[in-house]
Amino acid sequence: MSIGGLLNVSKDAMLSYQLALDVTGGNISNVNTPGYTRQRPLLTASGTVNAKAASAQLSVRVERIDRMFDAFTEMQIAEQSQKAGAADAKNDMLKRVETVLDETQGGKLNDAMNRFWSAWEDLAGNPSGKVERDALVSAAQEMTGIFNSYGEQLFDLQRSANDAIKDTLAEIDVYAGELASLNRQIGQISDASGEANRLLDERNAIVKRLSGLINCQCIEGPNHSLNIYLTNGKPLVEGEMSNRLALKKNSGAFFPDIVYSPTGESVTPFLSPEKGKLGSLLDIRDRAIPEYLARLDDMAGTIMNKVNDIHRQGFDAKRNLGGNFFVLIPKDALSHARYLAIDSKIVADSGRIAASATVAGDGKQAAAIAALRNELLMNDGQATLGAFYASLIGRVAREVAEASRNSEYQSNVLVQLTNQREGISGVSVDEEMMNLIRYQMGYNAAGKLCQVVDRMMETLMGMVR
Repeated sequence: MSIGGLLNVSKDAMLSYQLALDVTGGNISNVNTPGYTRQRPLLTASGTVNAKAASAQLSVRVERIDRMFDAFTEMQIAEQSQKAGAADAKNDMLKRVETVLDETQGGKLNDAMNRFWSAWEDLAGNPSGKVERDALVSAAQEMTGIFNSYGEQLFDLQRSANDAIKDTLAEIDVYAGELASLNRQIGQISDASGEANRLLDERNAIVKRLSGLINCQCIEGPNHSLNIYLTNGKPLVEGEMSNRLALKKNSGAFFPDIVYSPTGESVTPFLSPEKGKLGSLLDIRDRAIPEYLARLDDMAGTIMNKVNDIHRQGFDAKRNLGGNFFVLIPKDALSHARYLAIDSKIVADSGRIAASATVAGDGKQAAAIAALRNELLMNDGQATLGAFYASLIGRVAREVAEASRNSEYQSNVLVQLTNQREGISGVSVDEEMMNLIRYQMGYNAAGKLCQVVDRMMETLMGMVR
């Protein structure tokens, strides 16, 4: 090998080990960077050997910079992020429902209904008493007020879930655009570049955040691109292109539907409530809260209809035939809980309460209405109003407890998978320090080779002189 060849070998070795030291230093500096994937320089021999001609030039070069990356683990993390995102969203919204229907402190709907029935019992004992009549109006107003408040708060939670859906769609749109941009940048960079590894880490972090928002599938495409598909097969991100999801007014529902913008078709049926924040919010908005509100409406509607049926058959203090005790304001309202009210004539004059079965003022109608408390009016004649409401509160408590447990479980599984990823892709300072020593020794050896070549040159020059 010529002296020039030896200098080239020394130069290549020093440059290669310098790059290896730079990569190792980058690993150490990112030891606490979330989502960072440690990198390893792949050193390979370069040059040719001709043994018969007694000529050889073997050197070293960095062929590429590898990411210590496990695709299967990353896929599991993305899948688990969907479950954790859905569980967290459900847990948060159901806790808000529980706050609305919280009966633990007393003074809420259950107590108000008891006072309402007791007021009828008191009026039955003294049908002509103005104090008893005024007390009944007050108790009825308290009960209807709580029904209205519960119904309105639950509807507000629906609107809040709808607002959260809008925000989630905006986030999905941003992440999809960023992924398309990263696909383009990664495709323009060679495999050997460390910059591509940085962009791949950034893309993985965005995929994890996107997976927490929507049920989707990640499939690697050509030129190292990552394509994101909805469960109905529609591409959210495909190569360098991204597509949007949007809200569209549905004529058959109060709240808008989610559609795939390029075609306008609904994607709501394909959004699982168990995977992704978006699907969970949709389930809360369109199923869970409407079910709770429907049960409140059923209670309020039953109280309204049963009380009115009896009240219309009685006589008031002025010996007039009774009218409706409860009304809906407005009359065509679809929700009994939100719009239940006392007839304005009774509010203005409690003497209009029809407490008696005859003009003699016997109080039998008031007693009949008070007896509704213990009648099996709910669940097709299987439960009283009080038992029905208690079952509703119990159901909310069970679902909140289950959602809380599931949220904690899914979060713990995600933490375990993240720790597993760190074991594969995370940075170990001890290991990197050992690599620093190895690469430093290689760099020093290449430097010593350069010194040897320098002395050889001096010797040759001296021989010429």
